[in-house]
This record gives sequence, structure tokens and C-alpha cells, in this order.
Amino acid sequence: MLEVGRCWILGALSTNAMQSKVVVRFELNRDGTPDIGSIRMTGFEGGTAAGAKKAYETARRAIIRCGKNGYNLPTDKYEQWKIVNITFNPENMRLK
Repeated sequence: MLEVGRCWILGALSTNAMQSKVVVRFELNRDGTPDIGSIRMTGFEGGTAAGAKKAYETARRAIIRCGKNGYNLPTDKYEQWKIVNITFNPENMRLK
């Protein structure tokens, strides 16, 4: 799932959104593509609710963009990776 980081575009995020760590939950189909309807923000830390929403929207686009051809995951381990919880932290991403 490290692939998602390369698709996360921070350029348009406000200072408030950059201060928000967001936790996103989503399900994957057997072919490794994200179930777009399942993508949800399950929590956030720092910033404001509005900033977290912007950060979540950016994270959501990254999940969809990077997963359009399916994430490279072992199909025999589907039960282990079908549900994903991932924390997006703009501050860490900006430091790369």
C-alpha cells in the first residue's frame, strides 16, 4: 500500500489541511482495485474538520488513482488485505 503515497498530491492543500492526519478505511476487490464506494474517513487528528475533509478528499483521489489497475497484492492472502485502514499525514509526506 506504499504505492498510495506516490499518488498523493499535496500542492493544493491549505495550511489547515496540512496539519490534519486522516485515517481512511476502504475495501479492495479481489483484483486489488479499491471499492470506491467503501472509501471513508474514520478519524482525524490535528487541524480542523474542514481541513481534515480536504486532506481526506486528496487521500481518496490518491487511493483511486493508484489503485485503478489494482494494487499488487497476493491473491491467496485476500482475506488479510481486503479491508485497509491507512493514515495519511501531510507533514510526513511533505518532508520526503
